[in-house]
Amino acid sequence: MRPSAAPNMVYAEGLPIDMAIAMQAAEWLTTLMSGQATPSEKMAWSDWRQSHPDHERAWRHIEKVSGGFQGLDGPASRQALARRSRNMKTSALPISRRGSLKALSWLAAVGLTGWLGARSQPAQTLLADAVTSTGQRRDITLPDGTQLTLNSGSAVNIRYSGTQRLLQLVQGEIFISTAQEADRPYRPFLVDTAHGQALALGTRYSVRQDDERTSVAVEQGAVRFTPHHGGDSVVIHAGQASSMTAASVAPAQAVSPDVWGWRRGLLLADDMPLRDFLHELSRYRHGFLGCDDGVADLRISGVFPLNDLETVLLSLPDTLPVQLRLRTRYWVQIEAHKKN
Repeated sequence: MRPSAAPNMVYAEGLPIDMAIAMQAAEWLTTLMSGQATPSEKMAWSDWRQSHPDHERAWRHIEKVSGGFQGLDGPASRQALARRSRNMKTSALPISRRGSLKALSWLAAVGLTGWLGARSQPAQTLLADAVTSTGQRRDITLPDGTQLTLNSGSAVNIRYSGTQRLLQLVQGEIFISTAQEADRPYRPFLVDTAHGQALALGTRYSVRQDDERTSVAVEQGAVRFTPHHGGDSVVIHAGQASSMTAASVAPAQAVSPDVWGWRRGLLLADDMPLRDFLHELSRYRHGFLGCDDGVADLRISGVFPLNDLETVLLSLPDTLPVQLRLRTRYWVQIEAHKKN
């Protein structure tokens, strides 16, 4: 039995290989199978393979698993990958098994990444230790007893060591109820995002990562918010929320418990602009959901079930002067109601 790989390692041809190299090989496969690779890109790919033995080994492993896809043209390759993706069986893997199954995970991601035309961020999401799809929520108990809930479309890596308990939030939103640390010495509990870190101070809290900022809302205890690139850290207390970019933290403000309604499968809106309301709904459904500027500032209040979004959308004209324009069930535009 081979030893478990380190958190940032996978296996290729029976030997450990750095995750970054595996990701590079997957990205090269995506580029070459797109049907649009330039001669300079093909030359760069060849140079990359020859620059280190691990690069060549990672590529041979990719070739073996993707089995014959290299001979297909771009569209045919994507169709083949799509078929392979649909046939892959997925399940919720216990965290303790993730390390030994990293090789399988990243090879599965090759097919999905090629199909979606994705680059680094989608691949990182697919390779995360815990992932939820759109509309899904998931509860996990971490090794120390901490309770973790992933919101829709979220991904997180679990990096526990002898000196710290670290979660890497790759995408989306998580709610954390930290367990009392029994081990000595004490290991701090951190959440790392693209913009900074959140240090728990005996806490129940949520962390949400969007494109431009990370937000935290504290239900119990406190959280120290520290941006990656300069700026002072700020302590957020119970009943407060804040957000940060990579350079600064916004002042803490009072937050309503409504912010955690998603844990009960609900979206709670209190005089929320329609634009923001639809943005929140879009986190839980596939496709495009938008509104015209003329109705974007209309206000909406209520409690809305996240597991029945079609009914929620169809009910909007009953409470607001709007109508729905549907091209397909996955493309919905809200516009001003037009009188006959």
